[in-house]
Amino acid sequence: MSKDKHNHEVSPKRRRLNTKDVSASKESIPEVKSENINRKINPKHNPKFRLKTVGENASLNTDTEARVPLTLTDIQHLLLHSLLGNLNVSQAPRWYVLDKCNHISQTTCLILEGVSVNDWLTGKENASNIDKIFEDVVEVITPSLYNGSLVRELALVPLSETEKESIIHKYGSMNLALEARKDLMIMMRAVFPIADSNSCPLEFDSKEKFPRTQLILSAWQLIQENYPVPLKGKLKTIYSDYVFSKDQYAPVTSKSPMFGLDCEMCVTSAGSELTRISIVNEKYETIYESYVKPYNNIVDYVTRFSGITKSILDDVTKRLEDVQKDLKELLPPDAILVGQSLNSDLHALKMMHPYVIDTSLIYNFTGERTRKPKLKVLAREFLNQDIQSNKNGHCSVEDSIAALKLVQLKLTKSIQFGDAVHTNRQGYKDNVVKMLTKKEYALSIFNHIIEEKKTSLVVGCDDITGDYHTFLMQAKESFTMQLKKVKPKKVKLNTCDGVEEVIATAAEATNNYNLVMAHLKVNMDDKLPQLSSIDGWIKSIWDSLPKSALFVVIFSGTTTDNGIAMAKVKNTL
Repeated sequence: MSKDKHNHEVSPKRRRLNTKDVSASKESIPEVKSENINRKINPKHNPKFRLKTVGENASLNTDTEARVPLTLTDIQHLLLHSLLGNLNVSQAPRWYVLDKCNHISQTTCLILEGVSVNDWLTGKENASNIDKIFEDVVEVITPSLYNGSLVRELALVPLSETEKESIIHKYGSMNLALEARKDLMIMMRAVFPIADSNSCPLEFDSKEKFPRTQLILSAWQLIQENYPVPLKGKLKTIYSDYVFSKDQYAPVTSKSPMFGLDCEMCVTSAGSELTRISIVNEKYETIYESYVKPYNNIVDYVTRFSGITKSILDDVTKRLEDVQKDLKELLPPDAILVGQSLNSDLHALKMMHPYVIDTSLIYNFTGERTRKPKLKVLAREFLNQDIQSNKNGHCSVEDSIAALKLVQLKLTKSIQFGDAVHTNRQGYKDNVVKMLTKKEYALSIFNHIIEEKKTSLVVGCDDITGDYHTFLMQAKESFTMQLKKVKPKKVKLNTCDGVEEVIATAAEATNNYNLVMAHLKVNMDDKLPQLSSIDGWIKSIWDSLPKSALFVVIFSGTTTDNGIAMAKVKNTL
C-alpha cells in the first residue's frame, strides 16, 4: 500500500485505537457507543447459535468422506445476519440457526490467514481454550484453491434477486448487478474447472429485461436440488463415475448461449437409465438427437411417459459413453443448459455441468420451492401450449423447446414473473411498486453497516489493511450512499505494528463497535507453538466480549488445504 493511501485514511502512528474515519471529511465523529453494546439483556432473550443439517454436514464431527464444506459467503451471511437482524435474510439461513438474532449485542470476527483444517486437527491439543469456547467447528473451502480473495469474499455481499432487479431498474447499473453474481463464479470455480477471463459483457439482448446469468443456479443450489456436483467427500464418492461436460469451461456471461435439453429414461435392472436425448438451440433447432441403448436389461420401457418401445431400441448401437463424448464436442465452454428438473437428465447422462437454468425453480405457483410445477402446466399457463398429450409418450424435443421458451419469456418480463416465491401473482403490481421504492442493498458489508447506522472497526497489520481500504472507501463514496445522503457513523480502519497489538486493539474495541474484524497472516511452519499462541489470542478476545456478542473465528486455509470456521454467542460474563 502506498504512503499516500496509508496517510489518507489510516493513522500513520498506528497507536492502539488511534483510528481515523475512512471518509475524506475532516469532521471527527464522536466516540458514541453503539446502542446495542453493553445494554442489559433479558435472560429470555439470550441469542443462541446452532447448526442446521447443512452445517452439521460441514462439521469436523462428520467423517471426511461424508463432509461437505461451506464457503466464505456462508460465513459472511452469518456476520450480516448478526449485525442486521432479519433485514438481510430473504430466506432462512441454510446452514445455521441464530435464535433471538435481534438481541445480538455485538459481532467480532477474527480471521487467521494461512491456518488450515489440517493444522487444527494435528495440533488442537495445544488449543484448550478454543476447544472449551466452541462446540461447533465447520470446514470451509479456502479461496486459495480457486484464486479467490479472502478479503473480497468477506467484504462483498451477494444481493438477492429482488435486490438486484431493484438496482437495475432504478439506476440501470449492470456493473452492480453482475458484480452481485460474484457468488456464482467464485463458488463455481471452487468445484468446476473454469478458466480465468477478464472479459465480462455488460450488455445483453435488447429484448431481455435482465441478464440470463441471474437465473443460473448457484453451486449450492445445485447441491440442494440434487444436481451432480464434484465436491470432495460423500458427493465425490457418489459421482465417481460421472464426467464433466467439458474438460474446461469458460466463465458464463449475459451473452452465453442457452440450449434446451431433455432426456427420456427407461427402467433397467440397475434402475432408471438413459434411452433418448434431445438438445435444441435458441432458435428451436434440434442440434442433437439420439436414442441410447443401456447395457443393462430393460424391465420397463415406461412407454406412456418415455415414448420408448422395444422395437425403437432394437437396432440402436449408441451407448452412454458415446453420448457423453458427443456432448463434450458439441457444447461450447460457456453453454447454459435449460430444462425442467434437469438434475434427473444430468444423472441419466452421468455428466456434470456448472451452468443450469431449471424451469421448475424459476417458475412457481404456490410460494413454496418444494412444490414444483409440472412442465405441462407451465406450458399451458404461460405459453398457451398443450404438450405431453401424445398417448404414445412424451417427446424430448417438444419438452426441450417448451423449457427454453419459458426461460426466454421470463427474460422479457422480470425476475419475479411467474414466481410466487418472489411475488404473489395476484398482488404482482403492488409488490413490484413496493420493491422499487424500498431501499436497495449495496455490494459491500460496510455499505450495509453505514445504511443501518452501525459502527465497525477493521484492524490488522499493514500487509492486510490495504486490502480493506478499497471496500471502506467504496462504501463511503458509493453512488447509492450519495443518493441517500447517509451520514455515516464510525467505519474505521486501524493499522498496527504487530500481532499482539492487533489482538489487544480488537479486544479493547469490542465495547465500542458493532462489528470488529481482526485479520492476521500467520506462518504455520511450527504448528504446535503457533496454535498455542492462537489459543491465547482467541481467549483474550473472548474474555473482552460483552454479553450476547457473537464471536466468529476463521482459519482461512492454505493453497492445498481448506480452512475452518467457529461461531459462538457469549451468554455469560
